[in-house]
Amino acid sequence: MDHATMQQLAAGAALDDLDDAELQELDRHLASCGPCRDLRADLDEVVADLALAAPELRPPAGLRGEVLAALRAPVKPDLALVGPVTPVRPATPVGMPRRAGTWGAIGLAAVLGIVAVGLGARSVQLTDEVAGARVAVVEAQQRIAAQEAAMALVADPAHRIASLHAEPVAPVASAIAIFRPGTTEAYLMANDLPATPVGFVYQLWFADATGVHALGTFHHDGEGPFIAPFGVDLGSSAAAMVTLEPEGGAQGEPGPQVVFGEF
Repeated sequence: MDHATMQQLAAGAALDDLDDAELQELDRHLASCGPCRDLRADLDEVVADLALAAPELRPPAGLRGEVLAALRAPVKPDLALVGPVTPVRPATPVGMPRRAGTWGAIGLAAVLGIVAVGLGARSVQLTDEVAGARVAVVEAQQRIAAQEAAMALVADPAHRIASLHAEPVAPVASAIAIFRPGTTEAYLMANDLPATPVGFVYQLWFADATGVHALGTFHHDGEGPFIAPFGVDLGSSAAAMVTLEPEGGAQGEPGPQVVFGEF
């Protein structure tokens, strides 16, 4: 398997989502690959942090009493709903007393049905939380991959750098665009970038002779440096910038500039 596949397996291992064969293949690769070992450790840490951040859920204080009361209460049929009832010969064998708990059993079934509905809703909530955790792990993996690729590009003598100056949205931020002309190896590297406001995203843009072009969006927690890929060849570009956009990003007119620089 190639290196990119191994990084995907590392993410799957962090989520305990690998079969035995995949886990063995990953372990063999990690024995000889330092970057992937570091990635696996970072992903494990992210998943651990997500587990600690999950809110503790407690049942309502009166739930136990309500369930017990429902179990004890006799359940009577509503004859107006079911219509006339034709007497039938009891199926109970001769000499065996009729079970007095019949309606209690029906009550239990009703309560269990209510509980099942509640558990179903909780299951949906847990599914959403797991899906969110998976997204967070994938985003963390992408950030780590971008950091490693950007550091490798810094060491490449063919790289170029363009400074991006701060705008009022992020007055203390500093940023550069580092890229290698003729390739899509191009990254934003920013420091002191504020946390993305709730309901908004940061979005990358570049400008060339044909106009201004929207690129990817990202969130930032405001902690430490941030590195994000442009994903395009900036060799013939005239400028690059980051804007603040509503969640989902923009495709037409750019929003408020966060950092901007001409090449």
